[in-house]
Amino acid sequence: MRKKAFTLIELLVVIAIIALLLSILTPAMQRAKEQTAEVVCANQIRQQCLALLLYAQDNEEKMPKMTYGGGEWLWDVSYFTTDIILASGASKKIFHCPSNRVDTNANNYWRYSEWPVSSSTPEPTSIPDRQWNWRVISFSYMLETASGRGDIWAPSEPYTAKVPSTQKEFITKTTQGGRRELITDTVIAYPPPLFDKWIIPDIYSDWALGTNHMGRTGNPIEPSGGNIGFLDGHVAWRDFKDMYERYGIQGVRFWW
Repeated sequence: MRKKAFTLIELLVVIAIIALLLSILTPAMQRAKEQTAEVVCANQIRQQCLALLLYAQDNEEKMPKMTYGGGEWLWDVSYFTTDIILASGASKKIFHCPSNRVDTNANNYWRYSEWPVSSSTPEPTSIPDRQWNWRVISFSYMLETASGRGDIWAPSEPYTAKVPSTQKEFITKTTQGGRRELITDTVIAYPPPLFDKWIIPDIYSDWALGTNHMGRTGNPIEPSGGNIGFLDGHVAWRDFKDMYERYGIQGVRFWW
């Protein structure tokens, strides 16, 4: 006796139920994945902050300069500075936020100031060369450069209204105050009239690392926020609604 087969209507009902379940579960799974990335990212920032603070303790509370060369963006970090963090036992993966789709460990970012350079070519070893050359990572460092960055912009609203900081200059010493931001997730945008054009990895250009923790919904889609590492070593999440446009360089704007 032949078994009764599913009718076309029954198959369509099953397919509709599966599609409905996927539509319910997929956003939840994406959010769970992003929450995991936020926790991993916070731990990465915390480790970087602590490594810099330990360095400062041995160097009259002075922080290393970000770059002595041409790297002026907040994610341009000198080889010398990354050496300090790697010497604490970290791996180079610590400089890559898991929410960012671009691999900052790739050679064109990891040795950005030398690019194009073969992976078989050893990195320069002298201290001046390591202070001059820089890497591009997916976090923003609020450290001063050798040539000086200038002032951090005042926000459009009172900065103290939402976050406990009045930081107006980049960091050179730990004595500048523990509530100052030291390392943040990168949140970066084009300026007006392209103000709504957040630099998103893999979308606007091949070289743009872009903003960490981009949201999944909204029109336009905006960052969900970012982890902020402070000069006293603690890390806290800051929602995007509590961030401000704070610094600009070469036609782009950094938020934190």
